[in-house]
Amino acid sequence: MEKLYDKLDNLKKTLDESETITKLRELIKEINSNKELVSLIEKYNLTHDERIKQEILKYDIFLKYKHQETELNFLILEINQELKKITKKDKCGL
Repeated sequence: MEKLYDKLDNLKKTLDESETITKLRELIKEINSNKELVSLIEKYNLTHDERIKQEILKYDIFLKYKHQETELNFLILEINQELKKITKKDKCGL
């Protein structure tokens, strides 16, 4: 069981230091520093107005964030696929 915890800690550390996560954190900081963009996002979340959404999409930083978010989702899918492989191996070994 100790081995499992060590492997999980290594996985967390690796993910934390990954380029995808690092870039995502930087982009979030940059977005949060742009008060106008944050205001538009808040308004959109309340109203779901398509015109506001179009205004948000004009911001290059937001598009970069969405791209990085997609990269993170792909990473999560890869991790899930690997976990399925591991659990299948364990079940067959029982």
